Amino acid sequence: MIKVSILGSGNIGTHLCRALLKSESILLLENYNRKGIPIENCPVSVTSNLSALQKADVYIVTFSDQALVEISKTLQHLDGIIVHTSGATPLETLSSFDQYGVIYPIQSIRKELPIDFKNVPIGVEGNMPTVTNTLKIVAKSISDHVELLDSQQRLQLHIAAVFANNFSNFMYIQAAQICKKSRIDFKLMLPLITDTIEKLNIATPEDVQTGPAVRNDLLTIEKHLSHIENEQQKELYSILTKAIQNHNGKKL
Repeated sequence: MIKVSILGSGNIGTHLCRALLKSESILLLENYNRKGIPIENCPVSVTSNLSALQKADVYIVTFSDQALVEISKTLQHLDGIIVHTSGATPLETLSSFDQYGVIYPIQSIRKELPIDFKNVPIGVEGNMPTVTNTLKIVAKSISDHVELLDSQQRLQLHIAAVFANNFSNFMYIQAAQICKKSRIDFKLMLPLITDTIEKLNIATPEDVQTGPAVRNDLLTIEKHLSHIENEQQKELYSILTKAIQNHNGKKL
């Protein structure tokens, strides 16, 4: 049985603790966090002392990208595999260790919201085959979708995720503001959003792209722009419309 410790109690650390605790092939030893406060629904040993960490096979560091370099300097006494969970941080950031790797959950994670890790794809990378194999076992113990991804692939996937998730959600914020201003329930948009996402299971994003920009419906585009009062929203509408037009070989 592989012994694992989780460092950090933020979004990823919290959910990894809960998921690994349920695994039959993993022994979750403890969680480190600065305050030494137990993670809710994860009854394992907790410490706020890095020098007192128990001996584990894998230490998963879930701190932010900015804190990762600094925190790794304090872990040189550890003998196991040191792992980070970042999409944008290269594997070699941990090269000061003998054994190191990455376990990257491809998901937007908030610790206050439930998540089923079985449906979360996980990217794995190790600095040597034995490390990679161990990390695959850990990842497969909580997820049904494990992929080998090198640092460049992981970075590109992270960029794609920003477009697909962060940017699209910001568009939902704009739509919600427009609805609110006109006293329209934003939930009226949910069937449209859900339908578009569900179509991606059987078609490509290009196949499901619709709207006035694709149709080159200049009359509707100009009407929309004339009725958008918020300057930032007007700019976003224009930029995205032009981008769609250019992609489809059309010009405004």
